[in-house]
Amino acid sequence: MGQSKSPPITHTNRRGLGAIGKPPRRHTMVTMKDIARQCGVSVSTVSRVLSGNELISPDTARKVLDVAESMGYTPDIIARTLKTNRSDMIGIVFDNHLNHPFFSGVIDSVRIHAEEAGFDVLLLARVKRNGRIDYTETTLSRRMDGIVVVYANVGSESVRKLTKGNIPVVSVDLSEPETSNVFSDYRHGTEELTNWAASRGHRRIAFIHGEIGYATNERLQGFRDALKSHKLEIPDQYICPGAFNNPELCAQRVEDLLSLPNPPTCILMPDDYSAVNALRLLRSKGISAPEQFSCAGYDGIPLSRMVSPSLTTFAQDADTIGKKAVELLLLGIQDGPGLTRNLTVRGKLIPGETVADLNPS
Repeated sequence: MGQSKSPPITHTNRRGLGAIGKPPRRHTMVTMKDIARQCGVSVSTVSRVLSGNELISPDTARKVLDVAESMGYTPDIIARTLKTNRSDMIGIVFDNHLNHPFFSGVIDSVRIHAEEAGFDVLLLARVKRNGRIDYTETTLSRRMDGIVVVYANVGSESVRKLTKGNIPVVSVDLSEPETSNVFSDYRHGTEELTNWAASRGHRRIAFIHGEIGYATNERLQGFRDALKSHKLEIPDQYICPGAFNNPELCAQRVEDLLSLPNPPTCILMPDDYSAVNALRLLRSKGISAPEQFSCAGYDGIPLSRMVSPSLTTFAQDADTIGKKAVELLLLGIQDGPGLTRNLTVRGKLIPGETVADLNPS
């Protein structure tokens, strides 16, 4: 019976620091803070250079690499693990959604803040091998000190098994009772979007939601709370199922809603990507926003500000979510697994231009 393989791993460790000449002797471990101080740059800049981020200018990158090399910088993971019984390494479990701007932003934030705290980071993609996924096996073989789970759709048996292990786990938007959790405040965000539409005179507001899960349930509750606060009643057809990152289905749902005898004047979409591309598809059919209907997205991705008219949306705070996830994980590493904490992070409304003002002038 063959051995099962672990999920593929993408390293974001520091690389390319091979010795040129004889490195200086050192009596203490050189850290990224030491390099940053010597270069006159931030620790996050050093972290980005050492992890191969191409957005840093060539001159700055060369300076950081030269200083790191001259100071004899090396992670030296094996020696560090034997000395402290810790690897100073954490893993990020994600669901192959690095191409989604919000989740990639959360993952990048976790990586940056973890590396600033002195940890190396491994990305564990959700890919099946031999018919199964086992993050626990990889976590143990790599002697990781903790795990951050990003993206709600990875709430699989393999993730649940991971949360029952003996290392700290922090989940982002997963609502796992056995882990610490960092949540985006979806209820507040959707309530704010609905309030914005109502304040601009809309009384017939519809909601195309994504797949049922923690985020969608919270957004539905926020939608209903806002309707209640404005004393608005809507037909059942105004709440209809869609899917995240599916502009074709979103466009079809918009057409369905606009074909009702008493159509909504404003429609909340599952996410920005679906909203922007659904609007493009609808425009090709002669249906435009906000002229024929108003709409709002969700997430606050850069694309929402690049289109014309700019999309009304609610921006999630990916950087703070990633930072808080690392803070909770460090507390878990310090205190050990078992004690869980929950944090909620709020975003902000981006008014945009796709919700028309129906108030009398």
